[in-house]
Amino acid sequence: MSFLWKKRLGDSASDLLKHYYADILRRPEMLEALHDYDKAQLIMIAESKRAPKSAVKKLVKAIARMERAGVVSERQKLWNVIHGGEDYLRQECGEDAAGWIHLGRSSPTIRVVASRIAFRRKLIDIMTSNLELRHAMIKLARKNLRTLMPGYAYIQPIEAGTFGYYIMSFVEPLRRDFVRLMNAYENTNISAVCTGGGYGVEYDLDIKRLDELLGFKTEMWNARDSIRNYDYAVEAYMGLALMHSTLGRLALDFLIWHSQEFNFIRLPSRHSITSSIAPQMRIPYVLEFINATSGQITGRLTEALSVLKTASDQLEPATMLPAEFWTCCDESHAAIESLIDCLNEIEINKKRMAEKAQAHWVQATTLIAYLVNDKNMSFRIAHQILSVVGKQVVDSNLSPAEITVDMIEEAAIQHTGKKIGLNEEALKQTLDAWSGVEGRHYRGGTSPDRVRAHIKAAKASEREDTKLLKKIIRGIEVASKKRTVAFKELQSAFR
Repeated sequence: MSFLWKKRLGDSASDLLKHYYADILRRPEMLEALHDYDKAQLIMIAESKRAPKSAVKKLVKAIARMERAGVVSERQKLWNVIHGGEDYLRQECGEDAAGWIHLGRSSPTIRVVASRIAFRRKLIDIMTSNLELRHAMIKLARKNLRTLMPGYAYIQPIEAGTFGYYIMSFVEPLRRDFVRLMNAYENTNISAVCTGGGYGVEYDLDIKRLDELLGFKTEMWNARDSIRNYDYAVEAYMGLALMHSTLGRLALDFLIWHSQEFNFIRLPSRHSITSSIAPQMRIPYVLEFINATSGQITGRLTEALSVLKTASDQLEPATMLPAEFWTCCDESHAAIESLIDCLNEIEINKKRMAEKAQAHWVQATTLIAYLVNDKNMSFRIAHQILSVVGKQVVDSNLSPAEITVDMIEEAAIQHTGKKIGLNEEALKQTLDAWSGVEGRHYRGGTSPDRVRAHIKAAKASEREDTKLLKKIIRGIEVASKKRTVAFKELQSAFR
């Protein structure tokens, strides 16, 4: 059991208490974060001259011994994860010296500060993956600016587009995901040090120095808020869940397009399996896992929100939420890494895509646009005329190439009582799916020039976000260096 419970409780901890209080937090992410906090706490106490020099000397030497032996391995041996640092120091230095490390802290303080440090690192990893995925998508889109394909709604052809245009439709939500994740980072990077039991402390401690050593950029106003509210964790879950919701939809599209009925794309063999009874099958199994990851992360987000339905001073969210989030991050990394590999080596059946773009009456809206722009016809009248034609085309199983001027004129007479004045050249042009792609050259449209401009803007956003991410990484590195330098100074002082 925990060393600090022995005077109050005589019994050993139950398996459930051990699991949730200690074991689920016994991961390298948390153990490293706890060590960073303990080390910074010791530096601050030493510099503030709050502990006797004799105690500080012992503690400095003990921390150094732990680091030489391996922080994670040494802390994993200890029953109490949250107070593992103090437990180790107590065994090495005795309670009189080790007890100083807890000045101004409580269990919730340690738990929340360490989880913020760990969440911060995970968010940096997620944002790095986000940027790598956007880069792969932009690269693929640039190669396919003129790869004609049908666009779909409800898995039915609606209008022609390009594969490059389709891929770029996922870059923008990923950019918004980055913004959400960065906001989650900012709300995570709020200091919760020296909060005591949630009502502040009665010791004159150098709190700003501790923030500096840990890289926290924002001060808290209310100690209770900083260790009793876990919205920073939920925001991180939400950012990750939204990103993977988008990726799950992309994966399902690719799964459909990989089928023999579509035959639009082919993924590398390393991401596929075959059937145990039907050897002709090539199943892009990794796409199912990418989609399923979305469901797993969304499920854990729901779990997190449910766990938070407690009284405002209960602590189980601070124990349960971090461990589940780290699992989400592991799954996220694997899914995005696989998706990037798929995008980098995807084989695109351009001929098949182009054939399907011409085959299923996706030119209807282009013909409507012609009637509006060239014949000054109201959109709805043009739409209804083409609805008459569309019924005939579908009922007679005609291809767009079989549509005639007479069919259009007859539909116009049927709906309006008069002819349009359509000629063969105009009909031929509008029935070419590519003319529709190029014709949509206004904002958000499919024309290659529009997509090219979008790619340019997306690359600029990628560069901007990369600089922002590098800046916050440098901030963490600077704090780490300050801890290292300050600790070495303490070591030198006590040689």
